[in-house]
Amino acid sequence: MAAERGAIRLRGVSRSFRVFHERNQTLKETLLRRRRAAYEERWVVREVHLDVAPGQSVGIVGENGSGKSTLLKLLAGIVPPHAGTVEIGGTVASLLELGAGFHPDFTGRENVVMNGTIQGLSERQVAQRFDAIVDFAELGDFIDMPVRTYSSGMAMRLAFSIAAHVEPDVLLLDEVLAVGDEAFQRKCFGRIAEFRRNGGTLVFVSHDPAAVERVCDRALLLADGRVAADGDPVTVLAEYHRLLAGSGGPAPDGSGAGERDGRSWGSGEVRIASCELRGPDGPTDRFSAGDPLTVAIDVEARRRVETPNFGISIHTIDGVLLYATNTRMDALPVADLDGRARVTFTIPRLALHEGRFAVSLAVASHDESVVYHWLDRWLEFSVFQRVTGQGPVDLSGSWALAPVAAPDAGATARQPLGST
Repeated sequence: MAAERGAIRLRGVSRSFRVFHERNQTLKETLLRRRRAAYEERWVVREVHLDVAPGQSVGIVGENGSGKSTLLKLLAGIVPPHAGTVEIGGTVASLLELGAGFHPDFTGRENVVMNGTIQGLSERQVAQRFDAIVDFAELGDFIDMPVRTYSSGMAMRLAFSIAAHVEPDVLLLDEVLAVGDEAFQRKCFGRIAEFRRNGGTLVFVSHDPAAVERVCDRALLLADGRVAADGDPVTVLAEYHRLLAGSGGPAPDGSGAGERDGRSWGSGEVRIASCELRGPDGPTDRFSAGDPLTVAIDVEARRRVETPNFGISIHTIDGVLLYATNTRMDALPVADLDGRARVTFTIPRLALHEGRFAVSLAVASHDESVVYHWLDRWLEFSVFQRVTGQGPVDLSGSWALAPVAAPDAGATARQPLGST
């Protein structure tokens, strides 16, 4: 029985590659060694069973070499499995490698036609969507220049735009949002949200936990080619970070007591020694809507660290991200850190309604490539409502009602909404 449109079904899928231990330098060596070249059979995907329902958005995380990209290539049909079966219902579009499917000497225009047809569009469909593809990619006159003259960001924008306008049942993305400026990334996330609202199924590989939480309602953790965790993104990402860190890291009170339910990790060059929330009258975990809130973090560097990056994020108690920022995003100049220091982040007016919320804290390298210490949803606080309205965010405004003069007798009367 074929998979339902937009559904994905994997049964016992495995894939290996041969890794040769010696390279042939000449044609003669190749012919002479063909039958006795030493190689190792390396299994990169092992016994994967997976069911994805139509309309679901699944993020795949894991360390380098864990099999994430190979699994996407198996889903896309680029490589076949050596064992097991892969079934996908409906049409599939993929963007697995930057510039994949582009000919560098062809113009952007020619590559749109070629790549669009590879993705399953007819030439007529490509022509109908061509202007929308170019507008989304923001290429302008560059569309008639060879792709080899494009920057990596331009190539990514064009490739993503083509994949987004194919309108598939299943969309496969591999780390493509890591390239491009912030404005275009927001545009991409908007397009993905639209794709999901229209019932599309998304499989998304990323090393960015915030992107996985933002885009996906389910996450998979791959380790050594196998599914090590499968569930909601918050739980799976916590397991991923424990895997990266190898251990829980130090406790924030400096006691070295280890992790709290696996929510502390990091390389340890800088540790969060203590942290607290402060309100108008000092330390507290109870706030009224509109109160100021300060996050105070005491950190300690074990050695001199160049321009560390401090960050916080605020979530609802069930894991929905409300706000996140860091010192690099806010352009705060941070000197090298050596020894102890206090970092504070102050919100002058807490624009939240009644509820329970959690705060994550982090200190990382300036480029965020190394996490020194991360405390996931470590602090919690309650907000009590002062004004009317519903929802987690306080967007209270003011209403106004004013009479409208009756139309002139000779003027055409306005029709009530819904009338004919």
